[in-house]
Amino acid sequence: MNQKQRQRLGSAIASTMLSFAVLSLAGTDKAQAAVLTYNFQVERGGGSGFFKLSNSSLTGIGSEKLAVGEGRFNTFATASASRNYYDLAGAIALFFEGDFRGLQTGNYEREIREIDLPDVPGGPFYVKYDRRASWFISSNGSSSLGMWPSYFSGYGETIISNRERVLAIDGRTIINDAKVSYTLVDTAAEPVPEPITMAGTALALAGLSWLKHQKKVAA
Repeated sequence: MNQKQRQRLGSAIASTMLSFAVLSLAGTDKAQAAVLTYNFQVERGGGSGFFKLSNSSLTGIGSEKLAVGEGRFNTFATASASRNYYDLAGAIALFFEGDFRGLQTGNYEREIREIDLPDVPGGPFYVKYDRRASWFISSNGSSSLGMWPSYFSGYGETIISNRERVLAIDGRTIINDAKVSYTLVDTAAEPVPEPITMAGTALALAGLSWLKHQKKVAA
């Protein structure tokens, strides 16, 4: 191995050690990361559910907002006749000084089903089912409180009508300012690459790079 090759090998090793140092520092922060799972319950028959989120970006300083990665809200206030829940992925979880305070989320939907039978005996028959649902969960408070107050409001109804008038309103349910309670049920650590694994990977990449260079020189 001549002087030039030794210099290149030394540079490769130095770069590898620097990369390992950066990865180790990043891994130190990520070692604290966890996936938090909460269950929640809405009073007065508003529903219940769960959600999961990663706290890897949480700094613990002041007010912060994290997006829910996975979750489900089973509630009465759905417009769809084929389901009774909402996907909570993307809902906002509020934190203050690193402590969870409550959810901030909501939805509105409408589903219309029409039945039109023009050739039935006795004349044409037409009826429309207009299902509507709206709900939201809000959380507010101050730094002097523990868990901020979190409340649910929502309504659901089906308006039945023909072409002339409203015939009936079915299943109307309205809930205002029902308290929402949260329970942390699981804290699972996010997987972090071990330092030895990171070092081995970095050294292997550097070695492969050097071997490729040697082949080019020899060609």
